[in-house]
Amino acid sequence: MIKSYIKSHPITFTILSLLVFATIILVITALNMKSTGEVEICVAPESATVTIDGKKYQNGTYRLPTGELKVHIEKDGFTSQDLSINNSGANVTKIYAYLVQSDGSMSWYNTHESDALLLNTIGDYLAEKKADEYTEKHPIISSLPIIYANYDENYNYTEYRIDGGSFPECDQDFCLKITDTTGDNLENAKSKIREAGFNPDEYEILYEYLPIIPLE
Repeated sequence: MIKSYIKSHPITFTILSLLVFATIILVITALNMKSTGEVEICVAPESATVTIDGKKYQNGTYRLPTGELKVHIEKDGFTSQDLSINNSGANVTKIYAYLVQSDGSMSWYNTHESDALLLNTIGDYLAEKKADEYTEKHPIISSLPIIYANYDENYNYTEYRIDGGSFPECDQDFCLKITDTTGDNLENAKSKIREAGFNPDEYEILYEYLPIIPLE
């Protein structure tokens, strides 16, 4: 019956066979396709060898599989680096790193101008990234410093300021410091912190009374 159908409808059978074949190819291709994302590599020295999941790369932008990438950076005379990078595929994943010489010095960059420029670019990026991570961890930073200086209706003057960061007196990596120049403004300063949308009880607070010294 099948043979007779094929003989009587050869064109139809050929088209159906091609469609089935094309469908199989598309399914196999889809199963083998991997999600990728852009990865930008910027390493100093530029002559360093960058190996990602066993494959070597140079500085530039590539499309690499999403997920965790194992990165190894090496150069003779330098201390190697091993990094684990998550390539989400949503944004450009940046691999910015520099190597330090085995003796701990950076003298190579003093005599190789192009690598020195790369080092500056990488340093700027890493500093900005660290600042962003610090702000993300301590969002109150975006509202600081808070400076209050005001006369009331009776011309009484009040002045204090609130800063944040790591101070020698801090027991943690971040605390708030209230510098009061007119006195008795600790609770007022805490109120200002609440007005900024933060709970002062969640922070280590340093208070310093630093009175204004009149000019003679």
